[in-house]
Amino acid sequence: MNDPNTIVAISTPPGEGGIGVVRLSGPESIAIGRKVFHCTPPLGSRIRFVEYGRVMVDGRAIDEGLAWVLAAPRSYTGEDTVEISSHGSLQILEQLVQAALAKGAVLAQPGEFTRRAFLNGRLDLLQAEAVVDLIQAGGKGSLDNAYGHLQGRLSALVRQHKSCIIEALSLIEVGLDFAEEDIDETSRQSVLNLLDQVINSTRHLVDTFEGCRLRQDGALVVLVGRPNVGKSTLLNAFLGEERAIVTPLPGTTRDLIEGRAHWGGEIVRLIDSAGIRTSQDLIEKEGIRRAIETIETADFVLAVLDASDNWHKDDELVLQLLEYKPAILLLNKTDLPRRLNIPIAFSSTHPVVDISALTGLGLPQVQQFVTANMPSPSLVNGLGITRQRHRDCLQRVIESSTMAREMLLSQQLDECIVAELQEGLVAFGDILGENVADDVLDRIFSDFCIGK
Repeated sequence: MNDPNTIVAISTPPGEGGIGVVRLSGPESIAIGRKVFHCTPPLGSRIRFVEYGRVMVDGRAIDEGLAWVLAAPRSYTGEDTVEISSHGSLQILEQLVQAALAKGAVLAQPGEFTRRAFLNGRLDLLQAEAVVDLIQAGGKGSLDNAYGHLQGRLSALVRQHKSCIIEALSLIEVGLDFAEEDIDETSRQSVLNLLDQVINSTRHLVDTFEGCRLRQDGALVVLVGRPNVGKSTLLNAFLGEERAIVTPLPGTTRDLIEGRAHWGGEIVRLIDSAGIRTSQDLIEKEGIRRAIETIETADFVLAVLDASDNWHKDDELVLQLLEYKPAILLLNKTDLPRRLNIPIAFSSTHPVVDISALTGLGLPQVQQFVTANMPSPSLVNGLGITRQRHRDCLQRVIESSTMAREMLLSQQLDECIVAELQEGLVAFGDILGENVADDVLDRIFSDFCIGK
């Protein structure tokens, strides 16, 4: 790719230290960089050398900072690239971008720097997608997985499977080159072995999708209980903010209230649900219906009971909903005199933890228990897939390879087998971005922010 335009954007907004970065990429990036950043010697005289100078807008200096030049093709985008680091404010960075635009640059589109890196062969499409996954990773597991993709480990795995298809094709096409000969039994068995390897390995990779998506989006942890047992106070304590309204009146929470937290390096989506009890109030009944529906989809349930009150028939109603669900019973309000006695039929089915949402007693233990008992995704060589696009492409590989295997066993025409295997090669090419349409790229890179 040789795009004539030089693009510019704020690559890194100012952080807590007030430092931000503006990036230029393209054939005129050095020339434009010299006009908006003055230093001695002029910017670009020393490649990969950090220069100290002044940020220039309309012929006057507005800030001082650092800049460096990365020459093509040894840059992130594969083009000449200039990065200017300025301290101050977002206002300064925006003025710097406007000055570059006035000198001939164009504003970068979302993900355009990474898109150029892909089009210039610096990254394949799996690695390019990993950039935004890395930025958006909310937990340690998602971060490790995204970084593995960015390093090219998933790409290497895909290419390894692709090479098996290519080898199988070459064995079959030998017979096509010599029409009087059919594929011999040894070659036939070799092709079957290769297809079995592709089918099994690719299926294992597809099977990582649900678990990795769960880890990326966050496990759904639902707080349930009858009214006034302290669910909303507990939600606020876990989140460290006043997300839910807390009152002494029963039935205050009528709808689902959600917040996100990090437990043990992973994301959890905490949901406070309406208090479950027998009610004739239409609005409250709808809230209870939604609470029950959420329990069914939850990855983990925190059933909250009031340790300072007697056992209640609504407590029994709540615990009956936990059958076959990963759950623990939280005896809240243990800072008050204890009155609750849980029937053995319920206390023996799930772990019980004493807590106080008011004082924080037992909350770290709850977090540790939940994260320790969450199902871990079944990874392949430490990697998993998180995008529907990847899953769809790999599913096509499985289908075409399975069809080719069945054709081979039933001794159908080699030409038909070759056609199925070529379908698998196309699917592998799609996941790597070897033959991807512009509209697919537009959709992928629209998820990026400007400057990446």
